[in-house]
Amino acid sequence: MDSYDYDPVTHINDIFDTPETLNHLPQALSHIHQYKLQLNGRINTLKSEYDSSTEIDNDIKQLVTNIKDVKDSANSTKSTIASMTSSIQKLDSCKKNLVLSMTVFKRLQMLVNVNNDLKEILPTRNYEEIYQRLGVMKELLQFFQPYKSIDLINEINLMTMFTQNKLVDDIFLDFEEFLKRDSRGGGGGGGGGGGGGGGGGGGGGSGSKSEQNLLYGAKTLEMIDDKNKTKLLNWFHNLQLRDLKNIFSQSDEAGSIENLGRRFIYFNKILDEVKQYAIFPQDWNVTMDIIDEFCKITKSDLASTLQNKKIDSGTLLDNLTKTIEFEKKLNAEYPRDGSEFNISSVFEPYLSIWIQEQDKMLSAKFLEFASTSQLPSELAKDITANVPNISITSTELFKVYHKLLSQILKLSNGEIITSLARLFNKYLFEYLNRILTPMLPRNDDDIAGVDAIKYLTLLLNTGDYMVGNIDELNEKLELVVSDELKDQLPTLNSDVFLQLVNKSISALLVKMTNDYKPCWREFFNINWQELDSVNDVSSYMIDIKKITQDNLKLILPLIIRDSYVRNFNDKLVELLVTTIANNLKFIKPLTTNGLEQLLLDVITLKDVCLNFPRLAQKETTKSYTKFVNSHFHELESILKILMVPQNMPVENFIESYFELIGGKSIANFTKILNLAKIEKSKQYKYIENYKLQLSIDNDDENGDANTTSHHNNQLLTNLEDDLDNLSASSTPVSATTPGPFSAANRSTGNNNNNGYSSGKLSSPDIKSPKLLPRMNQFEKNIRELALTGETHVSKFNENFRSNFGKLFRKEER
Repeated sequence: MDSYDYDPVTHINDIFDTPETLNHLPQALSHIHQYKLQLNGRINTLKSEYDSSTEIDNDIKQLVTNIKDVKDSANSTKSTIASMTSSIQKLDSCKKNLVLSMTVFKRLQMLVNVNNDLKEILPTRNYEEIYQRLGVMKELLQFFQPYKSIDLINEINLMTMFTQNKLVDDIFLDFEEFLKRDSRGGGGGGGGGGGGGGGGGGGGGSGSKSEQNLLYGAKTLEMIDDKNKTKLLNWFHNLQLRDLKNIFSQSDEAGSIENLGRRFIYFNKILDEVKQYAIFPQDWNVTMDIIDEFCKITKSDLASTLQNKKIDSGTLLDNLTKTIEFEKKLNAEYPRDGSEFNISSVFEPYLSIWIQEQDKMLSAKFLEFASTSQLPSELAKDITANVPNISITSTELFKVYHKLLSQILKLSNGEIITSLARLFNKYLFEYLNRILTPMLPRNDDDIAGVDAIKYLTLLLNTGDYMVGNIDELNEKLELVVSDELKDQLPTLNSDVFLQLVNKSISALLVKMTNDYKPCWREFFNINWQELDSVNDVSSYMIDIKKITQDNLKLILPLIIRDSYVRNFNDKLVELLVTTIANNLKFIKPLTTNGLEQLLLDVITLKDVCLNFPRLAQKETTKSYTKFVNSHFHELESILKILMVPQNMPVENFIESYFELIGGKSIANFTKILNLAKIEKSKQYKYIENYKLQLSIDNDDENGDANTTSHHNNQLLTNLEDDLDNLSASSTPVSATTPGPFSAANRSTGNNNNNGYSSGKLSSPDIKSPKLLPRMNQFEKNIRELALTGETHVSKFNENFRSNFGKLFRKEER
């Protein structure tokens, strides 16, 4: 339908293809009419849109034309106005140039006049007025700086410079004349001092006016050029310090370090004179500058003197003290931000002289120490005397140390502190090796009697005292040394004195072991297999009880620190328990009556051990009671399992073992079999049944059967199992107690002892007779053993005393 050659006949034939369709002609005509109306509407709309766009284009063209006309009109108007105002602009430029010229000429005239005025008033030396005129002239000269290329202006500038130079010379001359005439100049006027003294009175009345005039003279010099200020101050400083330099020259006796105090007094006099002068502006800080100059000169002289002459430490420290006091006075009276006056730093490199002197002093002091009895005189006479058993010389040594530190801290906290710390360390080792260590017995057999107790407790307490004071001294040194030297500060070594404490406790235990030897000989002489009944406590145990109490009544009151009392008690308990445990293998055979007697003896010994703290007038603590009960519980458990009849079934024996001993260690179980003298050929059956029981327990870990089986008996774990070697050595344990004081053990200079690296007391070197080196592990673990079966054991003891035959019946357990 959109084509130009459209033929409607085709469409009509398609629409009216049958005669019946002609009946729809009215509807078709109506539809065509409506469509025609729609087309007419669209045509009218498009025509109106086209007409409106045409009108806008016309309006734009008209607007462009109007703008062009306005622009042309504006250019025309501009040209007209420019032609009208060109003459006015020329007049403005002329006016501006004229005003500038008048200003230049006027200021030039002012400059010339001011310069002439300055020339006229220069002879009057009235510097207050000169200062004001000069200020004006300097301002005018600043204005003419851009015009210096003009010959006339440059000539005038040179003329003013000449005037200023003349003024500078006059001011310097006036300062010289004033200081020569002024009576205060006698201290610094040198050769003119005599004349100055004569003219001081005449100038006194006009001194204030003269000083005021020179004050403006100084300001004038600064205004002309800052170099003049520097020149004037240097001249003034040299003038004031000239006599001081001459009097205290290094070539004269007055310049020696011994006269340093006189130098300070002389300078204070100069300083007082300088402060009276009012000839310099306050912001020049003349007093501060002259102090700086004096400090510089004095430091240079001192450095030369200290380098070229040998000075004793007393003179050095005396003059260093005077210097520090002088510095403090200066810094208090003349405080300034950022820095302080300092002279004393020149002494720092030479304080090693003082260190050398103190080294000699301490060396001589140690000769006195070596010839002095270390025991307090009261204890030397009576061991029960109520005085601290500490070496007398140890307290004196630290008094000397603190005195030296306090003395040097008044002077310096620099490099000298690190040197002093090294000196302290040196003589701490000297004190240990020369004074304390020789008091240790050389052989174990020498450790006997009351004197051994006196000296060993003395060493223990002194070692503890040394450790505490060394730690305090370390903290103080760390606190006072300068921050930049903290990393270089050596730490005073207290570990070697902890070792001394350890060796002292070990030696005390050796002393106890030596005293116990007759008791253990009696123990081995008992015919255990022929005991037909359980009697009262054995005689050997009565002797052990008496020896223990007699020794502890002397030892424990002499140990000052409670923690070491507890430590010694713990070690003694371990010694007794492990000795009895190790001696069991020498009893052949282990009969029921013998074991009952041993158990009674052990219970008696436990009561003795529980009473240890009371021998030191201390209350028995819960932790100590638990410790003792734990150790003896393990020993009692071993004795009780050995009481089990060997003719009972293997399963019952193993059940009793788990109930009394517990643990999963096959090695421990084997030790019990050996102690019970079960033949090797029969042990296989016991061990296999034990392993079977362990496997059952592992499969039933969530059950609540025998939780104690998870904890090994540590006494048994560390017990020596050398039955196979008994044929090679049948000597009883008590006769062959190993000694801890070999030459190697007595060397306290070596710090590689693991027991001291943590700074805490480790276990002493003493070992119970024939106990293997596993004792160290034993000491760590046995404290952790919980006393889970104490109630049961108490009941067990009651049953045992009443009826041994009922002991292992299941219904009783």
